[in-house]
Amino acid sequence: MLFNFNTIMNGWYLREKQFVKRSSVEVATALAGRGFTIGYGWWMGGNVAGLLLGEAFNRLTSTISLVTGTLRHSLGMLWRTISWQSMREVAIEYKDFPKYNLPASFINVLSAQLPIFALTTGFGPTPVGLYSFSVSLLELPINLIGNAILPVFWQKATETYQNEPERLSVITLSLFYKLLYMGLIPFGIITVYGDVLFKLVFGHRWEMAGLYTGYLGYYYVFKLMSLATSPIYNILSKQRYILWSNVFLLLMRGLGLAIGLLNNDLNLALLLFGLGSLVATFLIDLQVLSLLNLPVWKIALRTVLIVGVTLVILKSIRISAELLLS
Repeated sequence: MLFNFNTIMNGWYLREKQFVKRSSVEVATALAGRGFTIGYGWWMGGNVAGLLLGEAFNRLTSTISLVTGTLRHSLGMLWRTISWQSMREVAIEYKDFPKYNLPASFINVLSAQLPIFALTTGFGPTPVGLYSFSVSLLELPINLIGNAILPVFWQKATETYQNEPERLSVITLSLFYKLLYMGLIPFGIITVYGDVLFKLVFGHRWEMAGLYTGYLGYYYVFKLMSLATSPIYNILSKQRYILWSNVFLLLMRGLGLAIGLLNNDLNLALLLFGLGSLVATFLIDLQVLSLLNLPVWKIALRTVLIVGVTLVILKSIRISAELLLS
């Protein structure tokens, strides 16, 4: 309930272009929630209840902060104008949101957690811990950039579609390429040098985690780029596409993990999982861009060429360094 209150109020602040207020509340409440969790853990000797209470405390403080902010000036107007009739009309008009977004969100969560279920069943808890550590590090820049860019772009894209729909494709493609260039080198280095970096930074025991990170590294380039395309389905009222794209991603990931499990090969499972995630995400992005009447084949060729050349250069540097040191 608190999570959905947060979502509604975040949407309102987004609509009002109050990005600074929204971001400051998110940062402050996240710090407060994590501080509460850590403090409770120390006080109670690591009791798992601290995780749940910390999350509840985070959501509660966020809700109170957002309500008592500038939003409070609009609450009276909202209360006076609300009616069951208008709510019913809006529910009918936007029925595709719960009809498609709810199962799509469930499938998305299942897709993200699929490796944990598969690896636990096939290879035990140790690879799951290494995989989770890898993913948590890869998600950090994605979440940081996403929280900074996505709300602003979503608001701008919605406004552009309403006022100048012909410009929506321009700003979407521009952000798509900017995110590609932003993530290319950092995630490329992780892909090629992940095992070496993890061994140097975290020690020999975490070398395999670095290898797993390498399997997923370039997928996260495409995941970063998808920040530019993810709002478009909703803006164009194509919610059913969200459902089918998430089903496609789940199938591609499941196929890769299944092949690895059947061959009892952990590395193959994670490699094919990363490759399947990359291919599915890229194809979904291209499908979104095709809805905006953009030259999809040209964009695909340019993207593959840029990513491929970067990967070859980084790999060549590693091979040359290894030959010199051997």
